[in-house]
Order: sequence, then structure tokens, then C-alpha cells
Amino acid sequence: MARSDTAQLNIRSRFARERAAELARRTGMTTTQVVEEALRAFSPPGAPLPETPDLVRKGPLLVLVGGDSVTPAEVQAAIDQDRESRGQIEA
Repeated sequence: MARSDTAQLNIRSRFARERAAELARRTGMTTTQVVEEALRAFSPPGAPLPETPDLVRKGPLLVLVGGDSVTPAEVQAAIDQDRESRGQIEA
């Protein structure tokens, strides 16, 4: 009798099982498809990034090279303006 050559992944984490099943229900995908998509999107920390000439790594951040420089005061002003436009300023 020929044996089936199907792959199997045993997930022992209750959280992972329940979350994968929940995402499968919400998206209409199978649990296998949810897990495959998550694994395709995962990139471990410190993994080499694709070559991008405009971005360089500065510690844990990627920084755009050659763009306009922005002062901390300009950044804070932009954040405050965005918060005000969303109504998130607490008095």
C-alpha cells in the first residue's frame, strides 16, 4: 500500500492555533494559507535587507539618504498638527 507524501506541521501553541484559525475564518482562507502567508512575510531581525540605494541603516533604523533634512522641532510640529487634525490632543 502506497503511503501519502503530504507535509504536516504540528502547532503546539494554543495561541498560534487559535489565532491562525481566527484569521482563517475572517479572511476565508484555510489555516494552511494563513500560516504560509505569515511565513512569507516574516523577516527575522538582523536579516539582510534588499539593496536599496536610498536607505541606509543607522542602528535599528533605516534612514533615507539625500532627502531634505528635518529638525526635531519640525518633526514635533508635524506630529502636533496631525494630532490636532485627528482631535487627539488631551487638555
